[in-house]
Amino acid sequence: MQKCRCALVVAATPSLAAHLCEWLKPAGWMISTAESYPSAKSQLELGADLVVAEVELGDYNGLQLAMRAQTSGVPTVVVGRQDVVLEREAEHLGSTYLRKSELDEHRFLLAVEARLASATTNLPPICRNLAFVRVPAATRPPTGIRWSMLN
Repeated sequence: MQKCRCALVVAATPSLAAHLCEWLKPAGWMISTAESYPSAKSQLELGADLVVAEVELGDYNGLQLAMRAQTSGVPTVVVGRQDVVLEREAEHLGSTYLRKSELDEHRFLLAVEARLASATTNLPPICRNLAFVRVPAATRPPTGIRWSMLN
C-alpha cells in the first residue's frame, strides 16, 4: 500500500492556488491550502510532504515559508514573477523556483518530482532507508567494553 502524500499549497492568488491544486490532485496528492504565511506556518507544523508557495504572500513572502519548511525537512517549490534575485535566493535555500509566466501543468509536476527526488538524495547514502532506534541503556555494554570494541 502506498503512503498518502500531503501537499501544502500557499497562495494569496486564488486562481494560482486553484491551478496548483488541480494539477496535484490527479497525481495522488492530498492538498491543504493556506492564503497567508501565519496560516501556512500553523498548517506546516501539522506535517506535509511538500510545500508549494507563491512568493507574494502579503506581509511575508514564500521564501520565508520555504526556509521554515526546509528546516523541517520538507521540500519546497516557490512560484513567482521573473526575478533573478528571488530565483537565486530560492536555489540557495534548496527550493525550486518556477516563474508564473512559464508555469504549466507538465513543467510544474516535473519540478515537484525533481524536488522530491533531490530531497531524498540529499541524505548521505549511509542514512537512506535505515530505521534508527535508540538502544535502551540496560542493553548497552558497559563503557569499558565499548571502548575495547572501538580499539
